[in-house]
Amino acid sequence: MSNITLDGRIEIECNLSYDNSSENIKFAVQFVYLLFAILIHLLILRTVLWKDWKVYRSNSFFMIYALDSIGILITISIDILFGRPFMFIPQLCPILSPLFFDPSIFMKTVFIIGNYTRAAKSITQIMMSINRMTCVIFPMNYITIWKKYLKIAIIITLLSPFLIIWNLFPSRVYILPSRGGFSIMYERYVKWASLSLFHLIYLALAIIITIISTIITLTYLLMLPMRLKSAEKSLCFVNITISISFIINASFQSLFAFFTLLDAGTLFILQFFGYDFLNLTSPIVLILISPQLREHIFNRKKMFRNVPLKVSDTQNGVN
Repeated sequence: MSNITLDGRIEIECNLSYDNSSENIKFAVQFVYLLFAILIHLLILRTVLWKDWKVYRSNSFFMIYALDSIGILITISIDILFGRPFMFIPQLCPILSPLFFDPSIFMKTVFIIGNYTRAAKSITQIMMSINRMTCVIFPMNYITIWKKYLKIAIIITLLSPFLIIWNLFPSRVYILPSRGGFSIMYERYVKWASLSLFHLIYLALAIIITIISTIITLTYLLMLPMRLKSAEKSLCFVNITISISFIINASFQSLFAFFTLLDAGTLFILQFFGYDFLNLTSPIVLILISPQLREHIFNRKKMFRNVPLKVSDTQNGVN
């Protein structure tokens, strides 16, 4: 229950009906797999941006994916430090909730950054899908094209999330009871500008572009020499996995945005798990299907030792 006082404070009463032990176990499980996700993304970033920078710096796909990984790391860090403990550690609610009864710049900043990185995730997915499609449509000019437009793609990725989060800046951010703890919510300053709806639009756009690019990519791969047949299977697997991830995530978003008669608290939590699935499967699939990246991450120097990264290597490594 939330109470609005005359001075504008929004006070909540913690729900004491939840069992502390069971909620803490749920948090522990999430903490473990989110920590695992952080480790995987850090390994990829360490390889791409530092240890083997000379190999990957000219590879546009990995540069976009590195930007995606940075955003995911920020998202997971916010969840693991604030979002999940606030909801799944009921013991913290009576202690911490009074700190946020009044408007809090810190709480609003965390909320804005979290939604910014989630919006950027959809854009990086679009960029990666287009990148994989162009590598088979224009195999001879692929590197030149992305060398020219990579900076533009990065700028679009960094700026476009503001089309989603702009209404958060003037809006009132507050806490509301969630399970045995609390979560962050906002009161729209511009009433028609729904954050969940905007996220859903970006996710739907990413799904459509991913599906279309997959069809086009597979069509062109069928026309390429037999030596790229393995890349066809890899691309198919990656695109199907990503499409499923986005569909699951978009489903939770649509339920939360439109079906207000359902339990909003449950749908709000389901959104977290949708993003978890999305953020965890992507790096695992990439490592599994990219032999070059796998070799570099685990320092198994075999066929990739002293071998320059050619156009065909780029396609096989990325795809």
